[in-house]
Amino acid sequence: MNPPLAYDPFVSTEVAAGFGARLVSLEDLMRQSDFVSIHCPLNEKTRGLISGRELAWMKPGAFLLNTARGGIVDENALFLALKERRIAGAAIDCFVQEPISRPHRFGELENVLLAPHSIAWTEELFRDIGRAACEVMLDLSLGRKPRGVLNPEVFERPAFQAKWNRYRDGE
Repeated sequence: MNPPLAYDPFVSTEVAAGFGARLVSLEDLMRQSDFVSIHCPLNEKTRGLISGRELAWMKPGAFLLNTARGGIVDENALFLALKERRIAGAAIDCFVQEPISRPHRFGELENVLLAPHSIAWTEELFRDIGRAACEVMLDLSLGRKPRGVLNPEVFERPAFQAKWNRYRDGE
């Protein structure tokens, strides 16, 4: 994984480099990677992002990890790629249909690790979530806009400004 490759149409080369990653096309990422780990939301642009075409680009010794959302990876195409051993294996903890109420067909395969949409739940994750929440509260209490806000336009709303000013002024 040196240097890590990344495909993200919304991230600049500079931002990726700041994290030590090199941005490449999706095809280059799939062709060059030994491990492809998916970390994106499920939306109309990402639904089916990894289909039979992308899986065919992968090396026979490569592994696919999807801990993002079901539907990003075409389950039928992945099942065939795994069953035919066109890729080495996969780790999956999200599925198109959740919750899983009966044994999933991926469970028939020996080259798959399945988890109940909790594969990323680690002590470090919960530590970092707590730290991030505290940093946001501290930033707000000091009158700073927190880092990583998904809807920064909220800071410009008059109602928010009024509440924020009252809080900062100690009311």
